[in-house]
Amino acid sequence: MATFPSATLALLHQQVGHITSAQLAESGISRTARRRLVTDGVLEHPFKSVYRLPGERLSIEQRFIGISLAHPAGFLTGCRVGSHLGLRKMLRVAPLQLCLPHGSPASVDSGVTIRQSTKINDSDRRRLDNGMIVASWPRLAFDLAADLPPASFRSVIEQLLQLQHCTPEELGAIARRLCHPRRPGSELFAATLMARAGRRPVESDAELRVLEGLLARGIPIEPQHRLLQLRDGRTVRIDLAVPAVRWAVEIDVHPDHIELAGTTHDKRRDRQMHLIDWEVERVSPLDLLDLDGTLDELEELYRLRVRRAAA
Repeated sequence: MATFPSATLALLHQQVGHITSAQLAESGISRTARRRLVTDGVLEHPFKSVYRLPGERLSIEQRFIGISLAHPAGFLTGCRVGSHLGLRKMLRVAPLQLCLPHGSPASVDSGVTIRQSTKINDSDRRRLDNGMIVASWPRLAFDLAADLPPASFRSVIEQLLQLQHCTPEELGAIARRLCHPRRPGSELFAATLMARAGRRPVESDAELRVLEGLLARGIPIEPQHRLLQLRDGRTVRIDLAVPAVRWAVEIDVHPDHIELAGTTHDKRRDRQMHLIDWEVERVSPLDLLDLDGTLDELEELYRLRVRRAAA
């Protein structure tokens, strides 16, 4: 390691052991010196323009970085990247996808699927601090529509919006630019955006399943209702609600809700909501195992609330 200047060492650390030919040249390390470093076992040369420090089996991150540095005009996308970036509902078995401008040469190892596209803008790519180049959040969303089942894809869109990784306007712009009858995923992507109709995003997949189920039963439920002021001075936000009749549904999938402190907090909060004439129904993880039965009960309770409010 003493072979490298301090700036080069810092770059190797930042890029998790990887560096490009251009970056080494900027550090004053010539082509001849690079060949010698490879011969001496100080560096490995996995791609034409990329070097890395030798080591044991590469991590997922290191593999992604190496491919990115070798193909700076493209970007990594698909379920493998989505999973690495923390998205839910990603396929457990999926190839790593590399999207490149149409006609670009590619040098990749097995397990990498090349996607060539004539529709790549600078806004479609996002370079991370470690050198990895991934699809921008809106472009990743569009690409995932070609791979995911509809319910999983809708859940991912909610997560992206709820985490503010992108906006409905950015997704709409991607739809206008990329949706085409012959482009995989276009129909699902467009249909998902139109079905949302600009509503607020939900926080979890469980909330989405309950929301969609109640909407399908004709209940005008809304996600992430406005803040309510309780009698004790607290303000709370409801998971799902029909404000017109003050009817709320809370989705208790977080582990805190099953612990003593959590259940006590929930009961106190429910009593406070009763004091301002809100009815609260709670859905537990066990309820989700029989979602249709739970939705039937919720529909009956909602209809009863409506009749009482009209009396």
